[in-house]
Amino acid sequence: MKHSCLVLTLCLGALFSAAEDAPATPADHFKQWCAVCHDAPTDEKTPATDAIRRMSPARISHALRRGPMREYVGFMTFDEVDALAAWLPSGQTDVMAEDATCPGPAATTAAIDRWGFDAGNNRHQTDTTIRASNVHRLRLQWAFAAPRVTAMRSQPAVTEDTVFLPTQDGDLFALDRQTGCIRWRYRADAPLRTAATLGLAGGRAALFVGDQGATVRAIDAKTGMLIWQQAAGLFPASITTGAPVQHGATLFVPLSAFGVALAAEPGYECCKSHGAVRALDADTGKVKWTAHMTPPAKPTYENDMGVQMWGPSGAAVWTTPAIDAKRGLLYVGTGQNTSTPATELSDAVVAIRLADGAIAWHFQGTAGDAYNMACGRRGRSASCPKERGPDFDFGASVVIAKTSAGKDVLLAGQKSGNVFALDPDKDGAVIWQRRVGRGSALGGVHWGLAADDKHVYVPIADPPFGGDGEPKPGVWALRIDDGEEAWGHAADAGCVPARDRQRGVPWPDCSFRYEFSAAASVAGDVVLAGALDGRAFALSRDDGKVVWEYATKRPYKAANGLDGHGGAIDSAGPFAVDNQVFVLSGYGMFSQMPGNMLLAFKLGPVAVP
Repeated sequence: MKHSCLVLTLCLGALFSAAEDAPATPADHFKQWCAVCHDAPTDEKTPATDAIRRMSPARISHALRRGPMREYVGFMTFDEVDALAAWLPSGQTDVMAEDATCPGPAATTAAIDRWGFDAGNNRHQTDTTIRASNVHRLRLQWAFAAPRVTAMRSQPAVTEDTVFLPTQDGDLFALDRQTGCIRWRYRADAPLRTAATLGLAGGRAALFVGDQGATVRAIDAKTGMLIWQQAAGLFPASITTGAPVQHGATLFVPLSAFGVALAAEPGYECCKSHGAVRALDADTGKVKWTAHMTPPAKPTYENDMGVQMWGPSGAAVWTTPAIDAKRGLLYVGTGQNTSTPATELSDAVVAIRLADGAIAWHFQGTAGDAYNMACGRRGRSASCPKERGPDFDFGASVVIAKTSAGKDVLLAGQKSGNVFALDPDKDGAVIWQRRVGRGSALGGVHWGLAADDKHVYVPIADPPFGGDGEPKPGVWALRIDDGEEAWGHAADAGCVPARDRQRGVPWPDCSFRYEFSAAASVAGDVVLAGALDGRAFALSRDDGKVVWEYATKRPYKAANGLDGHGGAIDSAGPFAVDNQVFVLSGYGMFSQMPGNMLLAFKLGPVAVP
């Protein structure tokens, strides 16, 4: 599963066999146990040493102590782990310029208040002056460099004067929309992973965000003060990826799990954790109900190494829920199982009752899919499930759209490359199905669809490796009525990538990865999309032609005084508000280019003849 591979795979192989005479220094620890994996990665899911060095000590320490890597450093003391985490970073600073701040309360009238822009996850912004006829006038207004991070994964929330940006170093920044200066800064004790959601808690405007340890926080949007926090996880391996969403007095929190990564450790008893959705009281954080995606795990069999296996597990929820108030339901997509046996709610669209968390119905896109990182490119180990499935999650949030006749339809994209239209009034019966991409564990539809009144826009992330047949990366428009293709924009590197020469190079001249993995959005009559080679695009809604393009992969002197760099665009794609477009640039995983930039573009004046 994609999100589970965002962890630091420090010391992935050799750490398992640490001897009693372990090296005394952090440099020796890394050289002996970690460099073999990271100095020249042979696995697309392993970050290069250069990318790790751009992370903060706090993020590395969290991954080793409490995150997915804790099973791999059991022979090290806490002091040794902290010393390694402190030694690895290359001196990036979080000390910002004195003139980078503009203290004062932030306005709280939402322009973009959630990942999907609305309850139905359409990612369609109508309140914008951006058009195909003027988008070429976009100019970079300001750039903000998030300190000590390598991946920009959390979509900000936006009000009339403020941009709220969570980061993986544990920061939540309130930035002035016109200048990028810092109104306030909240510091969490764990990496923040989800998009920011703007809602209400105890009568106050609040930002809801989840972290790597599955703790959810409510933070006062005006002042940056903590209102409440709730440990929402079900297991030590629980994690938040999809954003929490508010409906009425309830906050709905999707829960993923990183057991899929822990399984790569040969002695790990895989796997006991599973996905879920939890309903919290928005005013207090108190848990109201929990919808589980598998039954509790039980001992199943001993693997070839004599290690006890457990199941069922997995079916992680890393999508942001869609809220269907008319039917009293919410919809999420799930991932594959992480151990045997495979279950019916994996790789599925699941309808859950808002009132009590009962599962109303489900549609399964791929049956029998159980997979974990023990099945990966380094060779199958004993903890790989018997099914060894294709890893075909529903990672893109379910979209509630309408046909031309006004009928509600659910649109769901899968890593298989399939897009489904489901009938919410017939328990998810398939209306139409279309295979858009080749699909693979890192291919097909990843992070999100966008839809308007006629079409659904489908980014395809097919990489040039893995999967069967020819990859089909790009952005494709399908008719909501019948799934027929209206147009396609095929991804093109625009150069000749040389894969072997890119190992350990953070920003190659010609990126080997140039697919469309990030969620798309619609603004006026353009489709906004971001590619893994760092280019942001505006495509005409009518025919898919490129009407604006910007290469974000470059160095920046940011508004906060830090030196920053753009990289791959993944997870949250570009989106528009009024006359601005916001782009997150940098995603240092999966052999992609690291970066730490939030870029704000604004329509420039009309040229005078």
